Amino acid sequence: MGRIIGIDAGGTKTQALVMDEQRNVLFESVAGHGNPSVSFQQAMDHLTLVLKECLHDGEADAIVIGMAGLQSGPLEERVKDVLAPLSPSPMWIISDAELAFDSAIGDDDGILTIAGTGSISHGRHGTMTGVSGGWGHLLGDEGSAYSIAIQACQIITTEIDRDVPLSPLSQAVMKEIGAVDGKGLKGFIYTSDKGEIASLSKIVDACAQDGDASSRMILQKAGASLGMQTVELARNLSLSSLKVAIKGSVLEASNAVQTSFKQVVSEAYPDATILLSPMSPALGAVTTLTRMRRKH
Repeated sequence: MGRIIGIDAGGTKTQALVMDEQRNVLFESVAGHGNPSVSFQQAMDHLTLVLKECLHDGEADAIVIGMAGLQSGPLEERVKDVLAPLSPSPMWIISDAELAFDSAIGDDDGILTIAGTGSISHGRHGTMTGVSGGWGHLLGDEGSAYSIAIQACQIITTEIDRDVPLSPLSQAVMKEIGAVDGKGLKGFIYTSDKGEIASLSKIVDACAQDGDASSRMILQKAGASLGMQTVELARNLSLSSLKVAIKGSVLEASNAVQTSFKQVVSEAYPDATILLSPMSPALGAVTTLTRMRRKH
């Protein structure tokens, strides 16, 4: 292996790294979201941009793309139809969770749980792999920034319907989106993309830190949901001991979510090792490529 391009195409941003087989980063390119289930054309525009920039100084030996939303229908071939003509290099497209797992845990057994705009857990035990969550914002994504934001907005709708004063959390959310009534809230929700809505989770976390009970309850519920998702996958994979890596803005930035998550996991697996993964998911391309080549 020589030059490898690893691309983490997430729900918020796309990060592409050119690296060598020791994971030394030679070049980086960043663009907007790379989730084709949100907007196929936008995702392809962003992926095309970063891939062209990475190929500017020469071809790569291989390209590995970890993509959010890949489970949403037959997208892999459509993506390849767009991107493959850009380079003759072998190209592998996998889920963003699998790429992040390879970055954080490598060839070990364990589980990676991601909670950013969306949420998903990816696990491995020997030759077995499994996924829990990752259903997307319409079916679930419990514990995600989007889910947290929607729960906060639902509190507003309940308060408006009951004709009671808006709570501190509701006031903070309405101020953030520039709304003064229910019409303004609906206007924001139905004209904003998933990422814009998910960004409201930061308001919930800020209110929780200020002592707001409703905000803390939302975040504790999010952490517990992510913890149960992780534990259920561990049991499905028959993992007797558990190594868990956590990734994503919600689990990394929210102390309330992280604490609740760790409590649920530790109750089921008292000896579990839970670690924060500081590395870019795109770096997992080296491990992914090695495994793919072993298979072939």
